[in-house]
Amino acid sequence: IYAAAALILSQGWFSFPVLAVGCFIIGTINSVYMVAYESFYPLVLPKGQEEKGYTVSSMLYPVLKVLMMPLAALLFEHLGVAVLLLIQAGLSLLAAGIENRIQVTETRRESGEPLFSLKTWWGDIREAAEFLKGERGLRALYDYMAVTNGVAAGYAPLLVAFFRTAPGFTAGMYSLFSVAEFLGRTVGGAVRYRWRLKPDKRFPFTFFVYQLYESMDACLLWLPYPLMLVNRAVCGFLGINSAAIRQAAVQSYLPERFRARVNAYGSVLLTAASSVLSLGMGLLGEVLDYRLCVTVGALCTLAFCWGTVFRRRKDVAEVLRCPAETGE
Repeated sequence: IYAAAALILSQGWFSFPVLAVGCFIIGTINSVYMVAYESFYPLVLPKGQEEKGYTVSSMLYPVLKVLMMPLAALLFEHLGVAVLLLIQAGLSLLAAGIENRIQVTETRRESGEPLFSLKTWWGDIREAAEFLKGERGLRALYDYMAVTNGVAAGYAPLLVAFFRTAPGFTAGMYSLFSVAEFLGRTVGGAVRYRWRLKPDKRFPFTFFVYQLYESMDACLLWLPYPLMLVNRAVCGFLGINSAAIRQAAVQSYLPERFRARVNAYGSVLLTAASSVLSLGMGLLGEVLDYRLCVTVGALCTLAFCWGTVFRRRKDVAEVLRCPAETGE
């Protein structure tokens, strides 16, 4: 698709409906890929090294995002979008070739039912729903992550609007937020890779991070600019630590036969919450001061965290105790 788009644009032809169809197809492929990745990735991690593996994977995206965005802008400026898409096509083929060399034994469906059928799909959905019905801890984590990510998605346009309209601020100053968070995540990832938290300490630490994260968001736009950068760096440092613990715990806790189905549930929940809550934050930005919008959103998310993660703390702690220490 990227190569076809590069060829079309290199001929000087452009159609918005065709672009929309291409984006829809890529988005669909991406949603399937991410569920497959989240379910497959735990299988390639050595026993006892799950948190280290998720620390590394959590560091790669923000690091590459900070490094590649200015490079992509430079290539776009000097070579054009067609060449940029052609490079993306080549990198996608390279990634597919590397992933195809991974050798892992997967659990296959044993029933004789066809893999792609409405009956099989509905049976999978019902099985996953039955499984999650008795998993209060998992549901609390999925619900909170959906809400906090949905509200955070609504922050982005509000932050841009604030930095473009508030006296003394510029859009360039906002761009440094990603640099500060990148530095925090890099240091946090290095610390997390070397430091192992005992299973019974994971819930208190994770819940503390959630509380601090929402509190930092609540006060973000009321701070002097240098403290805003410190705020983002601290959030990056703590965020990668809690994310590595949660991802390793949840994927280790899930039985392999349910992992893809529950990950798909989490993906749908996250997408739905992001769509609704980001729209809600945008509507709030029409009637309230941008700083007040971010504060209200963060405080509501903080209250939601207490109503889900803390209220079901015993169940959540049980999930976070996975994987158990191996003594290595």
